[in-house]
Amino acid sequence: MCSLTYTLSYIAYCLFVHTYYNKQRDKYSTRCFIKEVSLMNIFKSKLLWIAPIAGILLLIIFSLAFYPAYNPKPKEMPIAIVNHDEGINIQGKKVNIGDKLEDKLLNSDSDTIKWVKVKNEADLKQGMKDEKYYGAAVFNKDFSKNAMSKTQKIVMDSKKAEMKEKVASGEIPPQAVQQMQKKVGNQKVDVKQAQFKTYVSQGSSLQGSQLANSVLTKMGQNINQQITKQSINTLEQQHVDVKASDIEGLTNPVNVDSHTVNKVKDHQGGGNAPFLMFMPVWIGSLVISILLFFAFRTSNNFAIQHRVIASFGQMIMAAVSAFAGSFAYIYFMKDVLGFDFDHPVRIAVFVGLSILGFVGLILGVMVWLGMKSIPLFFILMFFSMQMVTLPKQMLPKGYQHYAYDWNPFTHYATSLKELIYLNHQIEFSTTIWMLIGFMIFGAISSLVAALVRKHSTKRTEVPS
Repeated sequence: MCSLTYTLSYIAYCLFVHTYYNKQRDKYSTRCFIKEVSLMNIFKSKLLWIAPIAGILLLIIFSLAFYPAYNPKPKEMPIAIVNHDEGINIQGKKVNIGDKLEDKLLNSDSDTIKWVKVKNEADLKQGMKDEKYYGAAVFNKDFSKNAMSKTQKIVMDSKKAEMKEKVASGEIPPQAVQQMQKKVGNQKVDVKQAQFKTYVSQGSSLQGSQLANSVLTKMGQNINQQITKQSINTLEQQHVDVKASDIEGLTNPVNVDSHTVNKVKDHQGGGNAPFLMFMPVWIGSLVISILLFFAFRTSNNFAIQHRVIASFGQMIMAAVSAFAGSFAYIYFMKDVLGFDFDHPVRIAVFVGLSILGFVGLILGVMVWLGMKSIPLFFILMFFSMQMVTLPKQMLPKGYQHYAYDWNPFTHYATSLKELIYLNHQIEFSTTIWMLIGFMIFGAISSLVAALVRKHSTKRTEVPS
């Protein structure tokens, strides 16, 4: 009996173990199968295969955005010429160095510099204030006279000494010398350095002013070399020997008198304020717009009149946010960061108008497209960075013709530069009218959407 009981117990135990083992094996197999199936599902996901394509496209898009900065080459950078040179007669020959240099520059085939003839210095200063020229070369009325004065004096002294020798030797009678002196008169030559004035508009553009300064500096060196060469040729033709004491006057006949207008101060961002104040203003405008967007959308205003009132409230808060943010931004930069604003209130008002205009643009688009429009604003920002940083003449032709003039950020940056560095006033310029247009677009879009969009029983569908 005991043996039978033991046998049955053993059989029951074996069956239990076998059953338990099979169950655990089935569970393990099932888990593996599920894991295998889950692992395979990821390869069926479209997002998995879109990821590398999206990465490639985004990298290509952003490389295009920064393409202008890869190899910026100036094209037709405007530099002015003011020529008042009256010339001089040397041994019966008319010499006008200013006219020769002017003709040479105006007729040059350079793609880098565009030389522009300007009537006088008053027009020049106004043109620089209006950002027509990055620099200027000015020749005064006595330029040729003073530049050739040393050469002329050496020739006259040499001829006088030669005449004295001929008189002393009896080759020329004294009476003939007196007659020649009466005809010529008692001429005196005052030896002076010619003044070649250069102007560089530093505040117009950091890159443009650097290029203009480099061109004008080389121009001054070349003028000295050319006049020196011409003087030596004149002396050789007159068979005049040059003394060692006269060498310095011949090799340095022109003094380059350099002037910087619209000067950038030490604590003004090195002329880069429009770029430095571009991204904070745009990102701030974007954040304000998104917050106002969701504030309205989650307000649960179902009645039309309530939605219209909410839209007006949204506009008021947009204005409050814009100007509160702009004044806080400008005075933080001024008092804490040490940025040197000559007219901080003027700058703050303009930045406030800019933020309000940008908020109007962003909200006006979001009213109809919703949050899916946000990537477009980031792409616009990246594509605008180089246009804000570089002057128009250093951008590729495509950017100059098809992107620069319609880009809102170039107008914003140009006006901000004029206010900070060129001491302009806030006027009803193209930029201000553009910002007003953005404000009107945002306000009208919000109100129209509040009136015509379908209503939800849960929350408003007007994403403004």
